[in-house]
Amino acid sequence: MLKKVDEVDLKLINILSRNGRASYRELAKALGVSVATVAYRVSRLQRNGLIKGFAALIDYEKFGYDITAVIELVIREGRLLEVQRELAKEPNVVAVYDVTGEVDSIIIARFRDRQELSQFVKKVLRMPYVERTSTHIVLEVVKEDFFSPQLVESV
Repeated sequence: MLKKVDEVDLKLINILSRNGRASYRELAKALGVSVATVAYRVSRLQRNGLIKGFAALIDYEKFGYDITAVIELVIREGRLLEVQRELAKEPNVVAVYDVTGEVDSIIIARFRDRQELSQFVKKVLRMPYVERTSTHIVLEVVKEDFFSPQLVESV
């Protein structure tokens, strides 16, 4: 599938990753192609799963979610995916990662206050197969950019 992605596709993806609201006309001008070409390529990239969707970047603190937590989990008895899928359904959870190292999984979640975080961690610890957790509270975000790295440097 990646063999069909060319430099124009990569440039298109890079622009959209920075500005998902760019119009097809703006994209066509930036890429030097027709609007129809942009429409076709975006549609093809979506069909092939290379573009999963378009989303707004939300400032969660302005909605009262002042705590971001990084929670490490140790999961026993080969039930990793089962536990991860259940945790992914939780509304506070924004990311679930299957990782290497001393822990099995890492969760990123957002909470309004310490009480909400505490209830969540206790709920996780009551889940079957969760052996232990280690919770880290984010004090300051130095960088949070899920749109890096660029697929093509010269966009």
